[in-house]
Amino acid sequence: MNIQELLVVDFEFTVAPSYGKPRAFFPEIIEIGAVVVNPDGILTNKQYNSFVKPRFWPRITKECYGITGIKQEDINQGVSLETALYQLKQMVSTNPYFVAWGDSDRKVLGTICQRYGIDYPFKWESYIDLAFEYKKFNQRKNLTSLKTAVEETHQQLKGICHAALDDAINTSLVLKHLISKGWKHEVQALIA
Repeated sequence: MNIQELLVVDFEFTVAPSYGKPRAFFPEIIEIGAVVVNPDGILTNKQYNSFVKPRFWPRITKECYGITGIKQEDINQGVSLETALYQLKQMVSTNPYFVAWGDSDRKVLGTICQRYGIDYPFKWESYIDLAFEYKKFNQRKNLTSLKTAVEETHQQLKGICHAALDDAINTSLVLKHLISKGWKHEVQALIA
């Protein structure tokens, strides 16, 4: 199978209140930003951005607002997770690589799908943790923040940190840089 495109995604999630994490609390997705990138790392004109209504913890905490800038009114006007995931999948061909900065996007989505009783929408093994790949490619001991990686690759940071679409675009800039320097994801050899 030949890789036609990569789906670069960023999720923003709910944050537990600082006065104590409720026992049953788990982060829920409240914003999705995504861009489709071709195999050379070039952004296509396919972009997606939507607020998502959380089911179990529908109130935005002040800690969550402080990190993301997302207001209660934003998520009140959002779509269901099922609708957002359906719209996201409509952007790409069957089984694209799912790329994000770090592994929390995949883990949070996996937990939410389990709690909501819905199928995980992507192949688990097609996930690319670009923060890990950046660390490995640059032979570092520690992970690098997305903002630092954008600066280190001499890119212009787009938008603001913790805005889902802006973070997805910035992740794609780092992805494009890595591809231009010869990086290839190891799974590509298995399916190319």
